[in-house]
Amino acid sequence: MTIVRALPVLAVALAANLARAQVAEPVHIRNLNPLVAIFGLPAWDTVPLGTRFSVTGEVANHFRGTLLGNDFLLLDGETFRTNLALSHGFGGGWSLGVELPYYRVGGGVLDDLIDGWHSAFHLPDGGRNGRPEGELLFQLGDRFAPFFELYEPQSGVGDVQVKFARLIGADQGFVVQASVKLPTGDEDMLAGSGSTDWSLTLMRTRPLLGRKRPAGYFWGLGLVRAGNPSRIDFDAERWVPVGVLGGSWQPWAQWGLKGQLDVHGAFYDEPFEEIGETAIEATLSAWRRIGERGALDLAIVEDLQVSTAPDIVLQVAATWQW
Repeated sequence: MTIVRALPVLAVALAANLARAQVAEPVHIRNLNPLVAIFGLPAWDTVPLGTRFSVTGEVANHFRGTLLGNDFLLLDGETFRTNLALSHGFGGGWSLGVELPYYRVGGGVLDDLIDGWHSAFHLPDGGRNGRPEGELLFQLGDRFAPFFELYEPQSGVGDVQVKFARLIGADQGFVVQASVKLPTGDEDMLAGSGSTDWSLTLMRTRPLLGRKRPAGYFWGLGLVRAGNPSRIDFDAERWVPVGVLGGSWQPWAQWGLKGQLDVHGAFYDEPFEEIGETAIEATLSAWRRIGERGALDLAIVEDLQVSTAPDIVLQVAATWQW
C-alpha cells in the first residue's frame, strides 16, 4: 500500500525534474569538425532524478580547404552522428553516465541546400563550386604525400565517454562533472583519436519555474586533457579550455526555446585556422514535452568563428526519464 501511494509522488517528482532540466540544461552539442570531434569534448549535462536515456541524431556538413606552403588541409563531406546516452542519479546528488556514438562519414546530402542558400543571399561559398556536390574527400598533410586520406564512405562506433557528476552548492545549482573518453572508435575514419582524454567541468544551472512563463539559464567552464591522436600528425595541444553560456524560455505549456554559445580553445598548435583557433558555435533549439517523462528537441548549429566548426549542424534528440 505504501508503494502504491508513493507512485504518484514519484511521478510528480520526475515530471518536475524533467521540466527543470528543460529550462536549465544546455543542448548537448559537440563540435563535429572531423579533426576536433575525435577528442573528449564534454557534454554539458545535469544530474537526473532516476534514470535518463536519450537518442541524438545529427548531421554536419564540412567544406574547408587551406594550403600553407606544402602543408594541405581539405575537408569535404558530411558526418552523420548518432549518440546513445544513459545516466542514472543516485542519493546525495551523484550520477553516473555513459555515451556511445556511432558515425557515418560520407559525401552527404546538404551540399545542394547550402549552395542554394549562398546563392540566394549572395554569400561567399568558400570555393564549394570548385568541387562536385555529394563527394567525400578528407586529405591532410603534404599535398604531394598526405599522411591521411579518406575518400570512401565509412561507418562505425566512436569513442565511448564515461562521466561522473555531483550536485553542489546551497541550492544544488552547480554540477561538477569528470569524464573520460576511451579509445574505442576507428581512428582510420576519424571516429576516434586512438587515445584517452579526460575533462573536468563546473556548470551553474538556474531554473526560474515560478514565473508565468518559465525560464532558466546556465553557464559552465572546464578543461580537457587531450591525448595524442594516433592518425593525425599535426601538433596537438594537451590542455584545452571549454565553456558554455545560454538560456531557455517556455512561452507555451508544452513548448520551449533555447539559445546557447559553445566555445573551446584550439586542439592543435598549427597555423590552420580550421584547427588552430578558438571555436565558437551558436545553437538555436525548440523543445517539446512528450507526456510526463519524454521530451523532443530540434536544433540548428552555426559556426560563429568561421571555419573552426561545420558550416551547419542539424540535430534532433529524444529523451526519456523514469
